[in-house]
Amino acid sequence: MKHLRLFKYVDAVVREGSVRRAADKLHITASALDRRIQDLEDELGASIFERHPRGMRLSAAGEVFLVYVRKHLSDMQRLHSEIDSLNGLRRGQVSLAVSPALAREFIPRIINNYRARYPGVSFAVNVAKHADAIRALLAFEVDLVVIVAPPRHPDVIDLAISEQPLVATMDSQHPLAQKEVLRFSDCVQYPLVIPARGLTSREMLEPALHGVASEIQIAAETNSYEIMRGMLQHTENIGFVISTGIPKNQTNKYIVYKAISALDIRPVPLVCAQLKSRGISVAAARFSNCIAEELNEIST
Repeated sequence: MKHLRLFKYVDAVVREGSVRRAADKLHITASALDRRIQDLEDELGASIFERHPRGMRLSAAGEVFLVYVRKHLSDMQRLHSEIDSLNGLRRGQVSLAVSPALAREFIPRIINNYRARYPGVSFAVNVAKHADAIRALLAFEVDLVVIVAPPRHPDVIDLAISEQPLVATMDSQHPLAQKEVLRFSDCVQYPLVIPARGLTSREMLEPALHGVASEIQIAAETNSYEIMRGMLQHTENIGFVISTGIPKNQTNKYIVYKAISALDIRPVPLVCAQLKSRGISVAAARFSNCIAEELNEIST
């Protein structure tokens, strides 16, 4: 097990970018940690890190070695999880990268439901754009990604998938609030609060926006769903979210959500995925099952 401790030292230095900061996290002295790293480099016959005044940076050999390190740390985490599952999954950690659209309500609700059953399991959640989330998965930084419209990659396998339409959101007294399904041409008659570039909901909107560029009135453009919702009440503004952005138990009776016809804006897939070459822990596998159940409920 000693080599696994050394692997954790290497991983910590990579994450912190500094021997001193990594040593603080590991509760050892910086000199002892630096000596361990140098001993490892002597054993490998290659430098893992390039040492700079502002910190440590992986060398080309270090990039290769880091993949080996994180795979073994992941395998050991999975082994611990499988052993612990024999006693009822009393501990463990699940690391996730999730889309911003899922961060406010969807993911927190599922995590809370999961931890009500398995209170010993903790979560590390990183909100990331879909390309960054896939990069984190490929680098063994997270167990699972739960993202909207992910880029395809041959080393990533889908565990659950559900098509997500774009939804218009507005004040409950809005002139369109009584319609069941909206056409996008209905929406552009009113001021729009549109998602910022880089968000999936904006990517879904983009083709439709180009088609009516001369007709639209933009009230605001924002990367914050909270700001968007805050600009809707008591106005004729219309905002946009994907369907999983709708609170399951709506506490704000003054805000309503209306589906936009797929004829105007095509739905996109919401995917829970893992790395093909990586076995995930029992805790992560059970959480992926919870995501699959939730997406199945949404789809039915």
